[in-house]
Amino acid sequence: MRAVHATAIAIACWAGCDSRATASDPTGRSEQRSREYESCSASVQCQDDLRCFDHACRRTVRSTVGDYYAAAGALARGKGDLEAAIAAYAQALAHYDAEKVALPPDVDCAYGAALAAARNKRDHAELGARVLHRCVLAAPVGSRLRDQALAELATLADAGLDPVLLGANKIADLYLTKGPARPATDKLTVAVTATPMPSGKSYAQIPEKLGEADLRAALVACWDAYTAASKKDALTVAIGIKSILTPSEYEDEPGTISVKLDPQVALPPGSPEGAADACVRQVVEPAIKGLRLTDAFATRLAISIK
Repeated sequence: MRAVHATAIAIACWAGCDSRATASDPTGRSEQRSREYESCSASVQCQDDLRCFDHACRRTVRSTVGDYYAAAGALARGKGDLEAAIAAYAQALAHYDAEKVALPPDVDCAYGAALAAARNKRDHAELGARVLHRCVLAAPVGSRLRDQALAELATLADAGLDPVLLGANKIADLYLTKGPARPATDKLTVAVTATPMPSGKSYAQIPEKLGEADLRAALVACWDAYTAASKKDALTVAIGIKSILTPSEYEDEPGTISVKLDPQVALPPGSPEGAADACVRQVVEPAIKGLRLTDAFATRLAISIK
């Protein structure tokens, strides 16, 4: 009877034990251990080739020179020198590749963040999207690296990033496929620059006139049509202007001023630039000719809308 009781206890104990844990593997099977950047309290809880540092599993096989250039990249970005930061991170990747050491996601993610910060250059924005997607795929869900990479990717929306591409488990050929977002028209600036600057006081009437609300709206309409056709967000049209003084036949009269605009420069027919030039001229010519200028001058007006 005692033997039967002992056997029952042994069976119960065996059933209650975790068969996945052994003396050589007290934390269970390898696939159940924490992956890189996942939490841990001891290195035994991390997968092979990882160690627990600051409660996260981290790899120990790294390129010291590659990490040096990554640190230099972080320093340069902190100083606001994005081009130097990008160059340093590229050096880091090159050293990891040359030493045949797997690139750690933290270095790759920092590289992508630097590229995204320099998104004013389209090449940087495109490469930044690619590198940051690579980071998202490498970093575990819930990790700071992944969350930060997604935040950096969100800054590329205005550059034309298609977020649907991020749902794939592989790198895409192109990411900026939607075209840059056009700025709101109320944020546009209309600038008028003369080269050379006329010395006469009456010239000031020209930029003042072109800055009036109705003329600004007409120029913005030219910009709107241009940017829709060209996918560019800045328009500049240059127009040569001559204010010609014709002396009076009488000494006690000041003479008359006539204004002439240089002919339109030949542009490819049907091009966005040609249409924009004609549109701006239709707005500017009657406005300037309606002014009461009192000085003779010849200049070239650059009208910029961006």
